[in-house]
Amino acid sequence: MKIDINIPREVETALNILIGSGFEAYIVGGCVRDSLLGTAPNDWDITTSAQPDEIKDCFQNYRTINTGLKHGTLTVLISAMPIEITTYRIDGRYSDNRRPDSVLFTDNLFHDLKRRDFTINALAYNDGGIVDLFGGIKDIENKLIKCVGDPHERFNEDGLRILRALRFASVLNFRIEDNTSASVHENRKLLHNISKERISGEFNKLITGGNFYEIMKEYRDVIRVFIPETGNYNEETWINTLNSMSYADDLVLRLALLLHETGDAEKILRNLKYDGSTIRNVKILVLHKDEEILPDKIKIKKQLNKIGYDNYVKLLKFKSAVFRMRENEHELVNIVCAEKILNDIDMTNECYSLDTLKINGKDLIMEGFSKGVFIGSVLNEILSLVIEEKLENDRKVLIDYAKHKKILN
Repeated sequence: MKIDINIPREVETALNILIGSGFEAYIVGGCVRDSLLGTAPNDWDITTSAQPDEIKDCFQNYRTINTGLKHGTLTVLISAMPIEITTYRIDGRYSDNRRPDSVLFTDNLFHDLKRRDFTINALAYNDGGIVDLFGGIKDIENKLIKCVGDPHERFNEDGLRILRALRFASVLNFRIEDNTSASVHENRKLLHNISKERISGEFNKLITGGNFYEIMKEYRDVIRVFIPETGNYNEETWINTLNSMSYADDLVLRLALLLHETGDAEKILRNLKYDGSTIRNVKILVLHKDEEILPDKIKIKKQLNKIGYDNYVKLLKFKSAVFRMRENEHELVNIVCAEKILNDIDMTNECYSLDTLKINGKDLIMEGFSKGVFIGSVLNEILSLVIEEKLENDRKVLIDYAKHKKILN
């Protein structure tokens, strides 16, 4: 089928080198899919009839990285662009439901495309046109996620494909084809065999996808495999949770909204091997989920001091999502007013933390204070008075107050 794809010059160079050396070569997989969808691909992968040592010979004038020669993959750097090139292959048995125990190299493109997960990822392309042996283009047109061949076989080969099906359906706003969907439900427990890092990586993309609501609603049983705590939600709580998540706009917010009713969001995220920053940020939101938001500047500055500016912004968004789900207009008005006050605090550089106080410990030491806990207690007392607008955040005013405290001490 003749479809024109705008291939980067570096990728075109790699294809020409392989084809010019007498081998077949195509871009393959996600880069073809994304190009057909009008999305800029993140990576450009090439599949070829050349054996691994023949690939190395073809690119002996370029820097190469032995990404996975055992599985036929070599990464070539052309003008600093990494391009993954893999020999056509037939996968052996998958004894761990994740990776093939062995691979057999072949010169037949059909066998290479046949082993791939979904029809939309089993597309190959070069200047001769597109190769679509399993109806991938039709499935793109019909917005379908469908396994290549028997879905039961595909999922038992690699259990992560179960979550990848959900992720693609969420991100691309596709539907999972009926037979593939039935197999997802039937084989969901294969996810127990998959590393937590791989699960969280796919799950992040799933819950930030545009179609996450429908997918998580329909495949709640799959989510329970790796977050069993969500099984304690009744149906109403689950739907309310998904509704609130639909009002949030980033990963941390959606994770916090998903997990704040579980009782231990931090434990769940640690079990799924999330990074420390994500765990900390979600934990702060969950810990302060019941914090009252009022259009009161002093109260807002105290909250800013407690959790920091960025976390407070997220807390407002978190609570806004909950209140929008509950259609609580009164609380939503408070959120809007608090956002305006927060913006004023930020624009006028008002003090709400030790970092924004016009004096610090070094200043007090220069004024004759001894190093120690007394300095910290004085600074915190001064900060509290400044936040409550009982002291002006002026260096001279603050130092005079500190000196007075020193005399009294």
